[in-house]
Amino acid sequence: MNRNNLAQGTLLMCAVVLIWGAFLPVSKIALAVIDPYWLTLLRYGIAAACFLAALAIVEGRRALSFGGQAAGAWACGSAGFAGFSLFVFEGLRLTRPEHGAMILALGPVNIVLWQWLRTRHRPPAAVLACIVVAIVGEALVVSQGELARLYSGGSALGNGLIYASSWCWIAFTLGAQKFSGWSPLRYTALSAALGWLTILVAVAVATGSGRSQPPQPEGLKEMLWALLFIVFVVSFGAVLLWNMAVAKLGPLNASLFANFAPVVTILITVWQGHVLLPVEVAGAALVVGALIANNLINRRLAAQADRLMARGTSTLR
Repeated sequence: MNRNNLAQGTLLMCAVVLIWGAFLPVSKIALAVIDPYWLTLLRYGIAAACFLAALAIVEGRRALSFGGQAAGAWACGSAGFAGFSLFVFEGLRLTRPEHGAMILALGPVNIVLWQWLRTRHRPPAAVLACIVVAIVGEALVVSQGELARLYSGGSALGNGLIYASSWCWIAFTLGAQKFSGWSPLRYTALSAALGWLTILVAVAVATGSGRSQPPQPEGLKEMLWALLFIVFVVSFGAVLLWNMAVAKLGPLNASLFANFAPVVTILITVWQGHVLLPVEVAGAALVVGALIANNLINRRLAAQADRLMARGTSTLR
């Protein structure tokens, strides 16, 4: 990796971390005037249109075709956009942004657990140790030292919904493997477009049943800055910046930066006036430390695998 790529990738990931870190605190503010269904509808309706336009410009109109994979793209888009956003916003109404950020940060841990369950191949002991430490730290954060908070009260339900949203995003992430012939932009754009149709149906049902209410013009005007941030900066801009950073740094290096997003969320909530308990600080440190350690372990394992492959290739020659 040359210095230019390292410098540019680092700047890109710093921007991504700041955006992701601000996402939940800003969303919490927006939810005061617009409910999760309509916020999701607006968020991905506009973002999907931006992605489709970008796809047509970058890869041409032919890339807008589904190539017989519309059903799979719809399923992935429904999970990654409809499911993820609705669960996050519903959960955020009941819990604190910094707690939600720490839960979402456990995505890499959940992927390891899923792969273990699916393949029956136990991860290395060091990775398992990181998982245990991260889970303990998460429990300390969301319970604030009171274990009853883990399973009772509105905050427990909110945390559970956000945890469910992380699995929706994992389904979307792993689903990309089924579209190996598609670029990340094409997969995101087409799945977002089809996922938005699921969101539209969900909003229609929720509004018709009285569970959801359309936002009032006054409320939208008041929170226009938050909506613009969520729609254009988080949902569209951050994705493009992430893909650019991965191209510069590689996925492992980019993921290492991403572990600091919940730290930004915590700093923002402190700036907003929330006083952190010592147990929350300790728990957050355990989670972030475990995620960083897990990334470094995976980096070492990947390097070892590359060396073994290189030796095997030289032997065949």
